This record gives sequence, structure tokens and C-alpha cells, in this order.
Amino acid sequence: MQLSKYAKVIVQNGIAVQSGDLVKVNFNPEHLPLVREVTKEAYLSGAVYVKLDLRDPEVELARARYICSLYTHHYPDSLVQTEWADLEAGYSTISITAPSFEKLESNLLRKKVATLKEVKEKAMAPIRKVGMENRNKWVVVNAPTIAWANSLFPNLESDQAFQRLNDLLDEIVKLHEKDPVKSWYRQDVTLKSIASRLNAYQFDALEFKSDYTELYVRLVRQHVWTGGTEKTSDGRMFLSNIPVEEVWTMPDKWGVSGHVRITKPFNLNGQLIEGVTLYFQEGKVVKLDPYNEEFANLIGIDDGGSRLGEVALVSKHSSVAKAGVVFNSTLLDENAASHIAFGQAYASNVVRGVSMNASERDAIGMNESAIHQDVMIGDEVMDVYGVRNNKKVLIMKNGEWCFTI
Repeated sequence: MQLSKYAKVIVQNGIAVQSGDLVKVNFNPEHLPLVREVTKEAYLSGAVYVKLDLRDPEVELARARYICSLYTHHYPDSLVQTEWADLEAGYSTISITAPSFEKLESNLLRKKVATLKEVKEKAMAPIRKVGMENRNKWVVVNAPTIAWANSLFPNLESDQAFQRLNDLLDEIVKLHEKDPVKSWYRQDVTLKSIASRLNAYQFDALEFKSDYTELYVRLVRQHVWTGGTEKTSDGRMFLSNIPVEEVWTMPDKWGVSGHVRITKPFNLNGQLIEGVTLYFQEGKVVKLDPYNEEFANLIGIDDGGSRLGEVALVSKHSSVAKAGVVFNSTLLDENAASHIAFGQAYASNVVRGVSMNASERDAIGMNESAIHQDVMIGDEVMDVYGVRNNKKVLIMKNGEWCFTI
């Protein structure tokens, strides 16, 4: 990738570093060259300090493979407290990620990986909840790894596969354009325009229809559609995902019914979940067809895990969709297809959501959970209707917007 350009996009568009900011970077060891560029750009933009947090998939797998069974249900409280301290200190967070595809050689190891992840999710749930209230700036981006490239392009030599993935990511995050930072500003305007149109409707619900989907999603009252940049609780702008092609809002956790099929795979503990049809009653998933134990365990983490916290619309002509590749990365694939997300909702997707207490949030139908897992449901034959006072408005036809952007 063009690392210096990418670093500018991450720092200037992503967390929009200002003078005096504290910055934390979570990263894979293969991404160290990009981290160095990001660090340089952050300091040039006025950062006081850049803190690094290494996230190595091999080290995490070693814990699952060799940890004593006595400790599989233990997550150190000191790590939670460190995250709280960074949150309270006001760190803006950059997470540079890539999907991992470790071969888990036994059912026992798969269960240990799932257990360790669940224990961590529950321990970090309060952090996630506050983080999703946008107290501080944050952005998640992808960067290539050799393993990821080889998994996508197994018929190419490793160096060719890596270059192919690099080229695709350069295109998707607009690094091929003359001024990528300005290009993302223009993308923000486009998404804001779509969100504004949808907010003007204030639909009661959305209906998704295709040959294999008939899903009704009631929306919370005074919901807010968001697209592109977001604001922290004190008004600072940031772009939480790069790339971003979606507009999203808050479903009523009690008001989802019907069935929907997963149209693009998502990576869960190294396993690709795909082709599963989800059946909903009164907001809750009641059946998976075919049944998938990993997925069932994920959404069974708590009551909110099997209910929706987000619904998002994406054009089939998005930059990610036009790449013509299923990346097996939720960050990318969710920007190629309309999607739903199980678990925690974003408080900013409803008027006054951040200031509501727990009982008020429950009363309006805002979902709370230790997880937030996006699942792609859109494709080139799906229609989406907005429902208002029992009247339907076609807003997407065959995966494309019905209005001029």
C-alpha cells in the first residue's frame, strides 16, 4: 500500500488528530511499517503522545492452545482497568486489523478459543458500551497480511497474492486518487445526503425482500440515520470506519420478524459463517438453518446477543462491491452489502440516546449486549421498503438506491 497516503487518511479523516490529542494504535505485527507512518503523521498533526498496543494472532492462539484449563474463564482485571484509564484519559484509538485464518486442529481447541473470546467480551462489555457512545474518537481500518492474501488468492504465488490485495485496498480506500483526504471528505458529504433523506421520512419500519428473504425490522421512535463522520459527546468529528459506504440506524430490539439469509461470509474464530438463514420472532433469533454451533454460541452470550442493535443500507455499486471480491473481512464486506448487527446498539442512533439511563433505553427498544457482530444480508436482487403509517416507499431496488444521490 501507499503507506504515507494511508497514514494521512487514517490520522486526518479517521481520528482527525488535533493539537494536544493522545493517540493509541492497536496493530498486527505485520503492520509495523504502517504504524510508523501513522505515528509520524499523528505527531505532525499535533499529537502529544502515541501509544502502541500489539495484537498478535499467533500469541492469542498460543494462549488458547497452551493455557491451563483452570484459567480459561479468567480475564485479567488489570487489562480492563488499563482500557478504562485510556478511555478516561481521552485517547483516540486507531485499530489496524486483518482477518486471521488459523487452523484449529480440534474441537477442543475451537471451544477454548470461543470460551476465551466470550470471557473477554463479557469483561470488556462496559468498555464497549461506553466506546459505542463515542466519548472519544476512534477508527478501524484494514491492512493486508500475507495469510489474508493467500486465503483470498490461493492460485497466485504468495508475493503476487499480497500485491493483488494491496492494489485492491489502495483502490477501496481511495489512495489512487490525487488527494485521498479530500476524496473522503466528498464521500462524507454523499453519505450525509443519503442519511438526511432517510431521516426526513422517519419510517416506522424497514422491509427487506428477495427470493430468500422476507424480513420486517421496526425502527425505534426518533431514530437517527448516520452516514460518514460522527461526533464525540463533546462535538469532535471522526470517521469510525475506513472505508465507509453505509448509512445505519437503530432497530427496535423487540420488533424484528421474518427470515433473512446471510449473503456474504463473516469470519468467526477462524471459521467462515455463510449461507445461514436466520428466523426471527419478536426481535429474537429462534432458528438457524442450517444450524451453526459457533454462531449460536456467539449470539447466545446474553439476551441482547440474539437481538439486533443496528440495521444498515449499502448500495451494490459501493467501491467495495465493485471490487468483485468477498474479502472475508467484516469491515470491508459490510461496506459491500446491506447488513444487520447483533448485539450492542449505538446510542447516537436515537435522539438523546447518549443521555438516557438504562431503563429509558430499554423502554424505547435499544439493544444492549457484550457483542456487536455485523452480518451481511444484501445483494443485487434485494428490495428495501420504508414503512410509514402502513404505507410503503421503495427506497432500494435490486440493491441500489431509488433516489438520485
